[in-house]
Amino acid sequence: MTPVPSPEIVPGVTPRSLTRRRLVGLVGLAACSILLPACSGAAGSNGAAPTSTGPDPDERGTATVDTGASAPVPAGTVLVQVGTASGSKEFAYDKVSLVEPAGSKIRLKFSNHTDSKDEVGHNWVLVKSGQESGVVTGGKAAGDDKDWLNVDDPAIVAHTRLIEGGQSNTITFTAPPGSYTYLCTFPGHYAAGEKGTLVIK
Repeated sequence: MTPVPSPEIVPGVTPRSLTRRRLVGLVGLAACSILLPACSGAAGSNGAAPTSTGPDPDERGTATVDTGASAPVPAGTVLVQVGTASGSKEFAYDKVSLVEPAGSKIRLKFSNHTDSKDEVGHNWVLVKSGQESGVVTGGKAAGDDKDWLNVDDPAIVAHTRLIEGGQSNTITFTAPPGSYTYLCTFPGHYAAGEKGTLVIK
């Protein structure tokens, strides 16, 4: 079987950095299986129940279990779904134009429709108009360790996590009236056309 060239090989991004993500996940899974008895909620050896800090308050969902998708929907919330193209070499969203009413909370479910075996990561990042290239450049500088996104960039209005094929991530946000660009910050994806427009009016 002839190997298919990976679309993820772009300047500054090596196959090793992509493989590292999978290796880190496997190491984490192994550590969890070893520590599971200690973290199962049973009383510890001193009789006290173990404590847990739980997820950060701003974490509305996770890449593998999208808890944000099942949270109650407050009145005045608009439900929006955006996905990626399904091909491993297609860098596009399935919706490239969205119009939503001003003053509403937007609950956006983002789904990566690629095959998980292809290891093609995508995110959905809402950016103030005219600041797209700066956000993409900042994401590249943040690197693989930060999922190609500088979350402290003031040009970013809202963002999902970088997720792999078959995964989803749900976020809730508000934005003032105006026109915004949404894009993927994984290196090479925005330049290849993975972007769209959200208008709040």
